[in-house]
Amino acid sequence: MYRYLPASGAESTPPTVCVVAGDDAAPEVVRPTVEVLHELAPAIRFEEAISGREAVARTGEAFPAETRAAIDAAACTLFGASGGPSRPVLWYLRWGKLTAVNIRPVRWSPGYRSPMLHPECIDYVIVRDNLEGMYPPREGDINELHSLASSGSWWQTPPTDVVGSYAVRVSTDEQAHRIAQATCELALRRQAEGYPGRVTLGAKYSILPRTDGRFRSIVRETVQQHPSLTYQEFLIDDLARRMIAEPETLDVVVMGNEHGDILADAASGTIGGLGLAPSGCYGEHYAYFEPVHGSAPDLAGKGVINPTAMLLTGALMLDYLGYGEQARCLEQAIAAVYREGKTLTVDQGGQARTSEFIAAVRRLF
Repeated sequence: MYRYLPASGAESTPPTVCVVAGDDAAPEVVRPTVEVLHELAPAIRFEEAISGREAVARTGEAFPAETRAAIDAAACTLFGASGGPSRPVLWYLRWGKLTAVNIRPVRWSPGYRSPMLHPECIDYVIVRDNLEGMYPPREGDINELHSLASSGSWWQTPPTDVVGSYAVRVSTDEQAHRIAQATCELALRRQAEGYPGRVTLGAKYSILPRTDGRFRSIVRETVQQHPSLTYQEFLIDDLARRMIAEPETLDVVVMGNEHGDILADAASGTIGGLGLAPSGCYGEHYAYFEPVHGSAPDLAGKGVINPTAMLLTGALMLDYLGYGEQARCLEQAIAAVYREGKTLTVDQGGQARTSEFIAAVRRLF
């Protein structure tokens, strides 16, 4: 796992982590994960802050001022997942804290219930823009577009006298340079560990030359500044095919916001499901850690949600805070439980409850 930028204070005083458990089934994996992380790194201070329905019941707001203050005071935040009520917290963690780069490892381990014939070749990392593109949503009435259609850059003017909507997609050079630089840093780090040092870009530059095309140029030019790295680029739909047909050709994959969001979910399906997919979001001064999966409202209260993604997300956080040895210990324990195959959750073909899986992991420390 990778530490894109160091957290402030990690080298001097023990860090404080703000914990936001999130909605629906998310707290059922967040709170036991915090217990595991505290066992591995007892110096870290974990402070839980309320959000969503609980916060509304207590304060009248889904994102109260006390939670914002707890996030601001912490070195980073461990976030469960939002099923809607806690979304203002997630928005603040992303755009309020300017966590520009989303890193999503995609790696199969023996015991994962993958639908692929040869999943052992799946071991790459997705680097995704976390700030721009079509998120956050900027939408409006389609009739508002007519004043823009005279710019000469539109291949087709919007329809008139119809009921409809539009969405705006934002792409700045500044953010593209951030993503490109983070991608190269990660590729160089992986190369030092024995990976090929290959950057793969996926974008729709054939249709969107002024957004995806510009992003493509900036990434390519940045990679070319590092002679040891290699570069390849594909249209995003072709990249989607290659993630299924040729995952062994991928090392560090860089995409825009919505493309990376969608294809990271598809990538998790190749290794065995969303319950296995960790994620970290990094900025210049802050980071938050949240698994790729959502809040799983259908599993809330049943005690069967797979905690693997949350535990691996916790390992990413440990690495960011400077506890690399503890992160490796956690990753190795999880891998050992899967290799043994006796205490797996239902989504991975077993019968274990969430608590039983976590207990099996803890026994291996």
